[in-house]
Amino acid sequence: MHMPRTSQQLKTAPKSSLVRKHRWMVRASARCVSKSRKIAPRASKNREDEPRHLKLHIVVAGGGLGGLFLAICLTKKGFDVTVLERTQQYRAYGGPIQLASNGTGVLKAVSQRLYDIVRQNSRSFWETTSGIKDGSNGAWLFKFDAITEIPKKLQLPFAVCVDRSDLQSCLLNEISAINEDDSYGCTELRMGTKVQSYTQDKVSGKVRAQLVGAGYVEGDILVGADGIWSDVRAQMLCEPLRGRGSQSTASHTGFKLFSDLPIYETGDFFDIGYCAYIGPNHYFVTCPDRRGRIQWYAFIKGEPDGELVGSPKGFLLHQFRDWSSEVKSLISVSDDANITQRDLWDRPPCLKGWSDGNVVLLGDSCHATMPNIGQGCGLAFEDAFVLADILSNVQDLGEIERSLKTYCAKRLGRTAAIQGLGRMNSEAIKILTPLLPIKPVIDFVVSPFLPFIFELQFGYCYSFCPSKENLEDSLSNASRMRNRHELECKDTWRDMPSTMHKESEHSV
Repeated sequence: MHMPRTSQQLKTAPKSSLVRKHRWMVRASARCVSKSRKIAPRASKNREDEPRHLKLHIVVAGGGLGGLFLAICLTKKGFDVTVLERTQQYRAYGGPIQLASNGTGVLKAVSQRLYDIVRQNSRSFWETTSGIKDGSNGAWLFKFDAITEIPKKLQLPFAVCVDRSDLQSCLLNEISAINEDDSYGCTELRMGTKVQSYTQDKVSGKVRAQLVGAGYVEGDILVGADGIWSDVRAQMLCEPLRGRGSQSTASHTGFKLFSDLPIYETGDFFDIGYCAYIGPNHYFVTCPDRRGRIQWYAFIKGEPDGELVGSPKGFLLHQFRDWSSEVKSLISVSDDANITQRDLWDRPPCLKGWSDGNVVLLGDSCHATMPNIGQGCGLAFEDAFVLADILSNVQDLGEIERSLKTYCAKRLGRTAAIQGLGRMNSEAIKILTPLLPIKPVIDFVVSPFLPFIFELQFGYCYSFCPSKENLEDSLSNASRMRNRHELECKDTWRDMPSTMHKESEHSV
C-alpha cells in the first residue's frame, strides 16, 4: 500500500547532524602554512619516499562539491588553497545524488576518514534494483544489474546515494580536520566572494583573481570550479560573460526538468536504487532518499528559455495523466511551492582545451553531464584527484603551464565519453518510447542486447577507481548502511500525524 506524505512535511523532517553542526564552519585558519617559494619535501605519514615539490598557493573559484574536494586533494599534497564561494553561507539544499564506484573509490583513495563519514550519511545501492519501467503500467522493461554486479566482481566500493547537503558537510568537516594537522597544507574558505575576471603576470607567473565588488586574490594557479555557467571559463574561451541559457555556449538537451523531494512511503521503498519510467515525449525518474523521502525528476520535452509554469503540479498531472499510478501519486503529494523547474543543459568537453597559462577548469565548468548518467559529481572528484596528483610533481614555476595541459589531456577523452553516454541514454529513450505499444519488439529484439550494453557502459564509468575494497568488507558496510537507512525512514514515517496514514489509503 502506498503511503503518501505531503511536501510540507519535509520541513519538519529530521535534519542531518552534520548540517546542524555547520552553521557554518571553516574560516581562514590562523595556522595557514607559509606560502614560501622554497622547494620543500611534502610531509607524509605513509609515503615517505615521495618526491620533493614546489610549495604552491592555489586559488579555487567555486566552493561547490568539486571545489571543496579539490581543496582536500591539494592540501593533502601539502599545498595551500583559497576557496572563493559566492554564497554568504552554506544551506541545506538539493536532494540525493548518486556517487558511483568511481566516485567512492576516489574518496577512499584520498581519505579513509572522509570515505567512512560519507558512508555514515548515505544509503548503499547494494541489494536494490535499478532500471527502466514502462511509464504506462509500471512494469519493468530492463534492470541495471551491472550497478551492483561490477563492483562485486571487481571488488570496488559500492555506489551510494547521498544528499548533496550531507556530502557538502562531510567535505567541510574534512577540510576542518586537515587544517588542524600541521603535516598538510591549509584551506582558507572565503564566503560571499565571487571571481569576476583574472589576469596573469607572465614575469612572476602569478594569477590575480579580480573579485566582484572590489579586491583580488593572488596565487600561483587559478582553478575555475564555478559550475556550468562559469565566468572563469567564459573569459578563458572568449564566451559571453555571465551568459545563461541560449546566450551561452552550453547545449540544450531538449528537456525541461521538474523535481521535488516529498516524504513518501511505498511498499518497495527499500528495494529501489533508482528507476526511470519512460513514455511518449517524457520520462520520469525516482530515487528513494534518506529520512523517508523520494526524489523525483520529470523530464518534459520542450524548447529552451521558456517561461516558468505557473502551477507545475497541475501541469505535470496533465502531462502524465495516462501514466502509471506510481508516477501520478508522487506528483500528487508534492506542493507547487516545492517543485523546482529549469531548462536542462550540458556541455561537451571543450576540444580547445581547459587551460590558459596558469588557469584551468574543473567539473561542470568544462564537462557538465546529463543527470541520467549519475556521473557529474564523480567526474569532478576524478578531476580533482588527477589535478592534485599532477601538481604534486611540479618542482619549478615554469612547469605549471605544461602540467595543466597534461591534466586536460588526461581528462578530455574520458569526460567526453561519459558526457556522450549521458546524451546517448537520453536519445535511446526517445527511440524506445515509440516501441512501447509493440512490447514484443522490445522483448525479443532490443532486450537481449541491453545487458551487454549496460555492462560496457557501467564498466567504463567504474574503470577509474584508484582504491578497491574487500568484498566481505563492502557487503558488511552495505548491510549496516541499509539497516540504518531503514530505521531512519521508519522513524520519520512513524512520527507523521496519524491523519496522514488515513489519507494514504486513498492515494491515487
